[in-house]
Amino acid sequence: MSVLHRTARSPTDASGTGAGLASPAARRLRGSRWRDPRIWLGAALVLASIVVGARVLAAADDTVAIWALRGDLASGITVDSGDVTAVDIHFADSSDATRYVSAEEPLPAGLQLVRDVGAGELLALSALSDDATTAPAQLPLAVGPAGMPPDLAAGNRVDLWAVPADDGARTGAQQPVRVLREVTVVSVASAGPAGAGADRQVLVTLPPDADVADVLANLRSSDVVLIRAGG
Repeated sequence: MSVLHRTARSPTDASGTGAGLASPAARRLRGSRWRDPRIWLGAALVLASIVVGARVLAAADDTVAIWALRGDLASGITVDSGDVTAVDIHFADSSDATRYVSAEEPLPAGLQLVRDVGAGELLALSALSDDATTAPAQLPLAVGPAGMPPDLAAGNRVDLWAVPADDGARTGAQQPVRVLREVTVVSVASAGPAGAGADRQVLVTLPPDADVADVLANLRSSDVVLIRAGG
């Protein structure tokens, strides 16, 4: 019995060219990624954020330290370091900073307010004076313990009354007189060696239009009574 040997042949087409073999995958030409508009848009956004952040940081650093009041202070009060606190302020116009007291240096001594200043308000040069001729005049008063609130303090506003000192005057034509209205207490002396029953010196400001001679005439032979404004 004979064995037939067959030679394996690769499949061919009719022409014998071997077109039946698998063709290699076609390669597609890819365009440059830098031509993608999304990449340019993303780069522009990143650059814009960097510029904006730099400007914000620069603006934050462009601040000036200015003294501001911790609490309300009235005209005539001498301002000291305990009354102020330093705050960092950014001025749109840098020249505006020259209108206020810089906190880069200690607060000068002997500055008096020539107008009322509220808590948190920047300390303006126009609100201060170190000249006795421009600062409000101050009137010293000897006040008995019954003539003022026990907790009277600097910065309070009071009405100044002159009350006839002797009983005969009280029963006569002379009556209590309100000498000054809502003046500012500059200072109240502490009780001396004589104790709480002794007179204490109270310093108050005088209004610019006050007639000093008339004020002193009303206080002559009278007891001083200070009524705190507003209660």
